[in-house]
Amino acid sequence: MKTLQKLIRLTAAALLLMLCLPLSSCSSGAGRDGKVYAVATNFAVYDILRSVAGDTAEVEMLLPPETESHDYEITLADAAKIARADVFVCIGGESEDWVWDTLGTMDPADQPRVLCAMDVCRTVEETDDGIFETAEAGIHDDPETDEHVWTSFGNIRAIARAVAEALEAEDPGKSAEREENLARFLGELDGLEQEYAALFASTDKRLIAVADRFPFRYLAEEWGLTCVAAFSGCSSNVEASLSTVNALVETVRKNGLPGVFKIEMSDGRCADAVARETGCAVWTLQSGHNVTKEEFDAGVTLTELMRRNLTVLGEALR
Repeated sequence: MKTLQKLIRLTAAALLLMLCLPLSSCSSGAGRDGKVYAVATNFAVYDILRSVAGDTAEVEMLLPPETESHDYEITLADAAKIARADVFVCIGGESEDWVWDTLGTMDPADQPRVLCAMDVCRTVEETDDGIFETAEAGIHDDPETDEHVWTSFGNIRAIARAVAEALEAEDPGKSAEREENLARFLGELDGLEQEYAALFASTDKRLIAVADRFPFRYLAEEWGLTCVAAFSGCSSNVEASLSTVNALVETVRKNGLPGVFKIEMSDGRCADAVARETGCAVWTLQSGHNVTKEEFDAGVTLTELMRRNLTVLGEALR
């Protein structure tokens, strides 16, 4: 069924782009006031892109706020945005398999400059190897490359630098402004990383429980975290079985964990069930793949979401 749904989604993407191409233009400077027009798929790469671009580009995000990236289906309007973009930034993972089919229907001369985050980042497979363990049995029979590369400080830096290079290639006249933006963004990231380092230097605790998907493998590797989670970050399953809930309850009790995590925009039912059984707290970790409409309209940033994570990790590891 999953393969059939994927085929249907990819075929629809191809048809959409064929319909929109005659109405679109990929000429450089497609943004307002002759600016570079840049499009990003999810919130994490969108925020990195806009932080580096500043006023030198018009930047848009394809994934509507409050939409789960694994459920996204490309629309005619979104296909048109890609078709007229100068720069297109995507993740490149399984949840964005529609990207390559969409681009494949375009004449190479009309394609935007494409930056795939996974191509410039360190990547690993989603496997149960001591860093991350799933409470649900058997979900790693066919491990995939973990696409949530933006949860690592090192990978965020790599994406930001690659974004600067892509924008420079399209519009070399704004180099100085973009270099200043990049330096400011990396400086903010450095300061936040020091706060993370201070937290992990203050405690020897490293185990957390996530009663949800776990799209934080790269974050966990950077800081030596180990995690027991209901599902992997790329899992399409969000309905926890009784055995999964029981395994998480046992993890919380056995290790005296003060709380359990869920991720943003989750219904939290699994986390609530664990909390009812153990009396522990429930916290939210922000994966950064998307935000609420209110947050988006207020201009929330990726580093703000990461600082929220720092706060709740401090509670969990105290």
